[in-house]
Amino acid sequence: MGEDYYKILGVGKNASQDEIKSAFRALALKYHPDRNKEKGAEEHFKSINAAYAVLSDPEKRKQYDAYGPDAFSQRYSQEDIFRNFDFESVFRNMGFDIGGDDIFSSMFGFGQQGRRADIGNDILASVRITIEEAARGATKRLRISHIKACDRCGGRGGEPGTKEIQCSRCGGSGHVQQTARTPFGMIRTVGACDRCGGRGRYFERACRKCNGSGAMRVNDEVEVAIPKGVDTGSRLRLQGMGDFGKDRVGDLYIDIEVQESRLFRREGDMLYNELHIPLHIALLGGEAMVQTIGGGRKVRIEPGVQNNSKIVLRGEGMPHMRGSSKGDHVATVIVDIPKHLSDEQRRLVKKLADLNADDEDKVRKFGIF
Repeated sequence: MGEDYYKILGVGKNASQDEIKSAFRALALKYHPDRNKEKGAEEHFKSINAAYAVLSDPEKRKQYDAYGPDAFSQRYSQEDIFRNFDFESVFRNMGFDIGGDDIFSSMFGFGQQGRRADIGNDILASVRITIEEAARGATKRLRISHIKACDRCGGRGGEPGTKEIQCSRCGGSGHVQQTARTPFGMIRTVGACDRCGGRGRYFERACRKCNGSGAMRVNDEVEVAIPKGVDTGSRLRLQGMGDFGKDRVGDLYIDIEVQESRLFRREGDMLYNELHIPLHIALLGGEAMVQTIGGGRKVRIEPGVQNNSKIVLRGEGMPHMRGSSKGDHVATVIVDIPKHLSDEQRRLVKKLADLNADDEDKVRKFGIF
């Protein structure tokens, strides 16, 4: 089960970055393992750092809010959560040098030693469709902003034609060691080499289009196939359409919103509407046309049908997202009573009323009809 990072830091979901930073600073100072030796302090310190690593990063916070704690914890590992999170700088900027990658390496099972996997972020978009499009499926074109591999260097980061050479600063290891004096003693830090970014090698000349990053932000138009049966809250995944990463490209997730319909009310795979019929068909029976999601369907109306009666059309509802079956369509009969009658209509209705009165007299007198 995912952790509620807002609750861990003791802030609301609308908390500002300053409020998040202030809450983190107070808790980190209180629960740092070199200061707090109580049972459970180290685990709480882990949670505090994970919460701050996510909520202090606008993009990670957006993903966390979108997915929720449980789905977020399933999708993102600790490596993902702490990617680009510089513990030492964070603590130093807060006014106390508690940092030290060895601490976090031992606590979380990884450190900044060597190159970390360059994994692109997932991105989220949304699309609105009609209920008719949800029933038959549709193709939509969306404009998205995402990070793609540089088209000049192909994501490598080096100017085409240039060679990679071994980093002289780290000797090709990808990491460097430093020793710093802190309020808690001497701490040895092992971090990614800032010359080669932890790769151990770099290009003689960086790509002049992306400045060596290997990636660029672009606006793209993508075609999305909407499957039959989707509903509001459905989420589609387009693999490899998220942000570029040298080790893995992220995915594009699309949230579906189905617009309200003037013709139908939907509950899952069931569809509902009203069937208005004139008074004479309600009395004598006949045929009427029910409007379904697939078009008009002729139905038989039995004589004497009552107002609010239900007519069920099997398999005329929404298709199931998984499988070939469909839900049902339920039409509620509404008998339309005319507001104005012609003289002939009034005469006939009066005659009907008189006949009904005679029948009622027979029942009272003889107990039979």
